[in-house]
Amino acid sequence: MKNKIITKNDAITIIITALIITIISNLKINWYLKDIVIPDLIIFGSYYYILKKHKEKTNKKYLLLLIPILLILISNFIIEIDFSNKLLNAIFLPILLIFFFLYLTNKNFQIKGTSLKWILKLFPKNLFSNLSYLKFESANNNNKKIKSIIIGSIIGGVIGLGILSLLTSADAYFNSFIKAIIENMTIDINNLIILITVFIIIFSILINIIINKKIEMTTIKEHDIDKTILITILSIMNFIFILFIIAEVSKLTTNFLQLPKEYTYSSYAREGFFQLLIVTIINFSVIAFIEYKTLIKNKDKIIKNLISLLIIFSMILILNSYYRMFLYIGAYGLTVLRSQVIIFLAMEIILFSILAKKVISGIKNDAYLYFIIITTTYILNLYICNDKIINIIMKLIK
Repeated sequence: MKNKIITKNDAITIIITALIITIISNLKINWYLKDIVIPDLIIFGSYYYILKKHKEKTNKKYLLLLIPILLILISNFIIEIDFSNKLLNAIFLPILLIFFFLYLTNKNFQIKGTSLKWILKLFPKNLFSNLSYLKFESANNNNKKIKSIIIGSIIGGVIGLGILSLLTSADAYFNSFIKAIIENMTIDINNLIILITVFIIIFSILINIIINKKIEMTTIKEHDIDKTILITILSIMNFIFILFIIAEVSKLTTNFLQLPKEYTYSSYAREGFFQLLIVTIINFSVIAFIEYKTLIKNKDKIIKNLISLLIIFSMILILNSYYRMFLYIGAYGLTVLRSQVIIFLAMEIILFSILAKKVISGIKNDAYLYFIIITTTYILNLYICNDKIINIIMKLIK
């Protein structure tokens, strides 16, 4: 093997795991069960087997991640979640599982600012080169030829599909000709392509997790940005928020712009709500970048004060969004999306509070705090923001 970290038995176990998941993903059963729940359980069992076989010492912190992972996996069986939350699970669960396996296999892994970059170490890095682990040490040179055929078939297949797509769109007769060939074939080409793709992706990710089990965490690189540039950016942002707050107060009190009579509170609540959410996310990103990625934030009092002011304005925007949402709910009722927004806003308040503490006096292990808050909020979203719970809430309100 080219890397002694991966033994022959490890590679065989991973090949079998990837094949089983690939086959299950093609079954005509509930997609959430076959694409999310069962693959996660199979991967967990496979890796636990590999680690125990090697008698590896695991990072005990991985046990903490089991709680949110299991709560997410069983959420649809305890209380039926809607389709949007199932799709979110398909995004959120892989991230948690990657962190889980990195904790499980790498004693150096920590949740910090650079943690998300580790995802790129697992996918798409070495996507095709990891296929070399399909070859085992042997005196027979056929293994090399088989590997070359597999790699050549994959690359040639991708290029060929691109060319075929262009030619079939350029010539209607050729398009009909190819369709006739495919229709008379007993093999489902599309399904076969999906199966091969799923296998390659899963196999490569599982190999990469083991390869990266000894790698040290990198530190966050801080940039030395010009002080005047930061002050100018923050001043412009704060000035715009001052104008916005003045306009909001005047709209709800003196109304000097003479808004039309048909402009109701429900219209006010509905107007620009999601844009305000995006603005608060932009504010958080700017402040977090300055706090975590620049060298100047703790050395200049003006920048510190401008950041503090921007946090205050952000909190006001979040409260404004809360006010609008409750007016909207009062007019049109509670829905899954509106309840999700309420929980998301609560999460934003907590995140900005941590950021404020970071700016004022500093804070340790803030990455863990962010991770715990985001994960907890997401799980609350799964178990609260669904039709059953909302119907119970609406009955209690009435």
